[in-house]
Amino acid sequence: MKLKGKIYIVGAGPGDSDLLTIKAHKAILQADVILYDALISEEIKELFPEKAEKIFVGKRAGDGLDITERQNRIHLLMKKKALQGLVVTRVKSGDPMVFSRGAEEAVFLKGNNIPFEIVPGISAFNAVSAEFGIPLTDRHGSNSLHIFSGRDVSGKLVNIKQLSDAIENNGTAVIYMGIRVIEEITQKLQALKGGIIYTSVVSKSGHKDATIVEGNLVDVTEYVKNNPVKMPALIIMRMHSLTGEPRENYNRYIDKSEYAMIATETR
Repeated sequence: MKLKGKIYIVGAGPGDSDLLTIKAHKAILQADVILYDALISEEIKELFPEKAEKIFVGKRAGDGLDITERQNRIHLLMKKKALQGLVVTRVKSGDPMVFSRGAEEAVFLKGNNIPFEIVPGISAFNAVSAEFGIPLTDRHGSNSLHIFSGRDVSGKLVNIKQLSDAIENNGTAVIYMGIRVIEEITQKLQALKGGIIYTSVVSKSGHKDATIVEGNLVDVTEYVKNNPVKMPALIIMRMHSLTGEPRENYNRYIDKSEYAMIATETR
């Protein structure tokens, strides 16, 4: 009779090891095998135990694999290792159930009667909010939170009408994987509704070189067009500025060290 190990699908958060949950850390430390993605930071990888077999399963440029083929290989690898009676920790950036394939992996494992557990992590929208002081909801500006993907798995652009409605109805819109299509999103939003949309673009939240660009949507888009943004990056849009300054004139670009200095001075 074949032994069955266990799979932990672990969210590693944005990259700062201090933001890793205790449960996630425990799952990493007890692993016989660790399967990790491209966005896992060096800081997190330093926590991987020496005894564990470490297997990179993320995307590499030019590897020739499509999304489905790569994901199927991960599924089969998890099954193979679990049937050897091993503890496998699948380490994913952010939270495994937010714009990740944690759900697909869970469905596969359940269908193959392989024991598994999902360990949540801090997703990018949580990390960005805390790191740069951007409330996702507040009593005076936003009464709902909406999470979008810039493009879906088929390459289709985010539904502009849904995005516009979310913002227009005093919601906060968070867009993952939207930097490469921000110009297209901006053009379509402006054509649909016009007006000022307060926008933040945060790059590499949870890392030492995190940066933020803030201002109205048109100006932020122009900045991003002329100044390459390091990935991963997140876009946050809403109708109300949180700074008290006129939205039309408010634009800034700061890095993490400058923000820390500003935050200290204003306390």
